[in-house]
Amino acid sequence: MTLDGAQLDLIWATAAGRPVVSAFRTAPIGVNTPQGAVQAGVDAEGHRHLLVPLASRHSLQEILDGDAVILRQRALEDEHRYQQYASLELVDERHADLFTALCVEVAERVAATPERAVAALRDALKDWRALLAGNRQVLPSSALAGLFGELHLLRSMLLQDTGAAAFWTGPTGSAQDFHRGGRAVEVKTTTAPEGRSIRIHGTDQLDVEAPGQLLLHWLRVQCDQGTSVPELVDDIMQRTDDTAGFRKRLQKVGYYESDRDVYARKSFDVIEVRTYEIGPGFPRITPSGLIGDAALGGVGPVEYSVDLDAPPADARRIHIDPSEFLLERM
Repeated sequence: MTLDGAQLDLIWATAAGRPVVSAFRTAPIGVNTPQGAVQAGVDAEGHRHLLVPLASRHSLQEILDGDAVILRQRALEDEHRYQQYASLELVDERHADLFTALCVEVAERVAATPERAVAALRDALKDWRALLAGNRQVLPSSALAGLFGELHLLRSMLLQDTGAAAFWTGPTGSAQDFHRGGRAVEVKTTTAPEGRSIRIHGTDQLDVEAPGQLLLHWLRVQCDQGTSVPELVDDIMQRTDDTAGFRKRLQKVGYYESDRDVYARKSFDVIEVRTYEIGPGFPRITPSGLIGDAALGGVGPVEYSVDLDAPPADARRIHIDPSEFLLERM
């Protein structure tokens, strides 16, 4: 049985798009048990469910106090059949990625032992108890993609210098993601299939004092194929000469090894790369760019978007490897 998060998300979308003949719509996920097929379901409120069929007269011990996910017994009936299910339901959309990973794991365990489907479900829930309490926090998809972009550049640097992890300064609170001497690189990653708009956080993210130099490194990635963040982390751990420092930086951005099974289910492939030199003419907001009586005192936080396809930005596009830019002898 090979079911990944993207396939399960598509099945939920398929179920949601079916004609509304009842308040609950379902679609099979390709896993069968002696009692019937495991289903992905969407209720009238748009909540996602994973439905594992129960044998007749099977009583389910429900879990109804979870802040993120609950487990309850639910009956579905149509003109052909009446069936009881153990229904996993996502009640907090902030945990959607984690719920998808949980459901994939449940499906894999049920597929391995379909004759004991409910026991397999319960075994998975024991390993995910913190999720049911709503206490387990993981990086959302956008943050995970951003981390992938930064680690992708860091790995390139480590191919040339095993001490390059020290230049990954974003996790420690610096304005840009990478620094070495007077040189800096800010990394922006998008999963959007079109457009080149980026979000800038603060007036210092695209600011550098002379004679310093700043590059903006932009990547477009395609999801659900390629390399996962845990795979990148493993590769970097084998190359860096400061594994302890690298782990501390990962923790500062919210990445913990205990959640690697969740992150391993989402992979990324770089399909487009652009690099820009930040300087005169590049569209940005900086303290030195304020005119007249404008001042930053009492103003903030400042966030704004930049379209990299705007003529001034495109004119600053350069063909330089940001890893070589940072590691070049100064």
